[in-house]
Amino acid sequence: MTSDLLLQLEQKVAHAVEVIELLRLHIEDLEHENAILKSEHEKWRRDLTALIKRFDQIDAPKSAPMQSRQPGKLQVTAQEEEFMTV
Repeated sequence: MTSDLLLQLEQKVAHAVEVIELLRLHIEDLEHENAILKSEHEKWRRDLTALIKRFDQIDAPKSAPMQSRQPGKLQVTAQEEEFMTV
C-alpha cells in the first residue's frame, strides 16, 4: 500500500517537473519574442519621430519669409537622407 502511494507521488512529482520545464522553455521563448517586439517598436518609434520632424521641416519654410528661401533649391538634411534610405 505504501509503495503504491510512493509510486503515485513519484509519478506526480515527475509530471510536475516536466510541466515546470516546459513552462520555463515557453517563458524563454516569450522573453525572446518580447525582446524582438520591443526592438521593432523602438525602430517604428524612431522612424515615426523622423517622419514627424521631416513634416515639421517641410511646414517650417512655408511660414519663413520668402527672401530666405531660394527658388528651385531643395535642401535635404542628413536625417532626411537617412530616412529616405531606410
